[in-house]
Amino acid sequence: MTSSNPAPSSTPNTALNILIALPTYDNSVHFDFAMALARLMETLKERGIRYEYIHTASSHIIRARNFFANYFLSHPEFTHLLFLDTDMDFSREAVLRLIAGNKPVAGIACPYRYFDREKQITSADVGLTLREWQEKTVDYNTAILADEAGSSFVSDGWAEVGHIGTGIFLVRRDALEAIVAHTELYRPPAQYAGYLPDGKFYAFFDTVGEKGVYLSEDLSFCQRVRAAGKSVWALVDEKIVHHGGSSISGTYLRALEMRGHRQK
Repeated sequence: MTSSNPAPSSTPNTALNILIALPTYDNSVHFDFAMALARLMETLKERGIRYEYIHTASSHIIRARNFFANYFLSHPEFTHLLFLDTDMDFSREAVLRLIAGNKPVAGIACPYRYFDREKQITSADVGLTLREWQEKTVDYNTAILADEAGSSFVSDGWAEVGHIGTGIFLVRRDALEAIVAHTELYRPPAQYAGYLPDGKFYAFFDTVGEKGVYLSEDLSFCQRVRAAGKSVWALVDEKIVHHGGSSISGTYLRALEMRGHRQK
């Protein structure tokens, strides 16, 4: 279930040890993701960053994410947990930027892979290519926090957010440890019990509600992080391709600029 890549001990990044978590529904991955993962592993090796990857195929994504988080927690040699959805395509440097940011929890803003074909093209869209219009109007998996005056801030592509999806999602060990107190503890499901000999299975990604609204597992996780006093961040200037019935690509910062929400 896991594979490792020991990094040379003489390199400056040997303190880093990343567990790359790869959930799938039926063991399928998109070819573009496979290539992106190969590039990432090559780059981590070049930078002297240790990593292992872990995979499980499950129709129950929340249970799978909980398993990955508990496996990570029970192996103190790992410093970071990196979730990668296997239908994403991303640049060679994207994950390195997440690591360098040294945030408690950080992800990359990704477009959702579905698109509302009933959206109207307006006069404000004149001059946009079809790709640009799609990038402008598709929904993204994050929301930048605003201050009391309603202003939001982006610096070097980074923004503090209320939540970020788990498609490309990095969790520092101290952040996961901080939310244990905000999480229910169970015995591991039978399929994962052999990998968790301590017998602990925290429901880190179990869904919660907010003001009567059912939250997804990623929003629920981020809510726990913020309740524990940790911050959640997003890189909003990376171009991500999200493959599905059709392939949707987009850069969240450009979308905000085209919508008139931010100045170029």
